[in-house]
Amino acid sequence: MLALIAVPTYAAITDQQKAEIDALNKQMAETQKQIIDKYAEAGEISKAQAEAAKANINAAEQYRQQYGQQQGPAAPAPGYGYGYGCCAGWGGAGYYGGMW
Repeated sequence: MLALIAVPTYAAITDQQKAEIDALNKQMAETQKQIIDKYAEAGEISKAQAEAAKANINAAEQYRQQYGQQQGPAAPAPGYGYGYGCCAGWGGAGYYGGMW
């Protein structure tokens, strides 16, 4: 019974682990940009759409570098919760999960 009441403790992430996570996040962003380039090469999206998507990836990576270590992996970005915007899709007030 006490095990259910006990407050969980979390180990602090080491500098080496932070560096490894940062390197993996950068690798993931580069891979995402390569995938976008392949879609543009195949004609699935326009060059302008590809550039906009890659700019969004760059902005997200910059945000993650600036604020990501303060929030931890499970913390959402501020201002973007379920049902973001009108008819957002899978979250809150969207067609698939809300009152519509």
